[in-house]
Amino acid sequence: MSNSTKNVALTVAGVASVFAAGQTVATAATYTVQNGDNLSTIAEKFNLTVDELVSENKLTDSNMIFTDQKLEVSKTASVDTAAIKASTEADAQVAAQKASEAAQKDAQQQAAEAAAQKASEKAETETVATATEDDKSNDESDEKVSDAQATPEVTQVKAEKAEVAPASAGAASGSTRDQFLANGGTAAMWDVIVMPESEGNPNAVSPNGYQGLGQTKEAWGTGSVADQTKGMVNYATSRYGSIDGALAFRQSNGWW
Repeated sequence: MSNSTKNVALTVAGVASVFAAGQTVATAATYTVQNGDNLSTIAEKFNLTVDELVSENKLTDSNMIFTDQKLEVSKTASVDTAAIKASTEADAQVAAQKASEAAQKDAQQQAAEAAAQKASEKAETETVATATEDDKSNDESDEKVSDAQATPEVTQVKAEKAEVAPASAGAASGSTRDQFLANGGTAAMWDVIVMPESEGNPNAVSPNGYQGLGQTKEAWGTGSVADQTKGMVNYATSRYGSIDGALAFRQSNGWW
């Protein structure tokens, strides 16, 4: 029980009475004004005069009292015990009602505080969970950023390898051949002359000093693929009359 409930319970107005024969009591009581009461009827109940009630309660108007108003009736007198009992019971009922209301209010307040505490604990739990998820998300983001930052380096390495690969593979896989064909050479000329002579390497040099795709000592034998191709075509035409003549001679003699 809260202090407010105790205080309400302790406000029960009572009559400190010792009932004796002839209904004579020593009163030190408070009377609660009932509906229909006036000072005359109250004074009569407690064997008092109206003036005594006015004086005792410091009333400013003897014609104006209110229902539930408390009046001191503390004169020792022979009184109507039934009236005292009725007044005391009324006071007790009012006090009990107030005590009940106070207890109910306390219970509601305690329930509200418990609900607020529970909501606060839930909010704190959710905050911790959210923070954990945020940390996890941040960690994953950092990992992704780290991977993303590392990716350009890997891509660069792959790009560098890709750039190197065609140069070495070009001589063996046909990129030089494509240039040869694009600059006037023929597929038959590539197969019959270039491959047997230099294996398609424009930088090939024999121990005897023959150079390039066609393995000659002509000046164009050390030029670009385009220059070497044009030089070979001109050489075949001028020396053997045509590319076909040069091919026939190479096939018959093993050189040209």
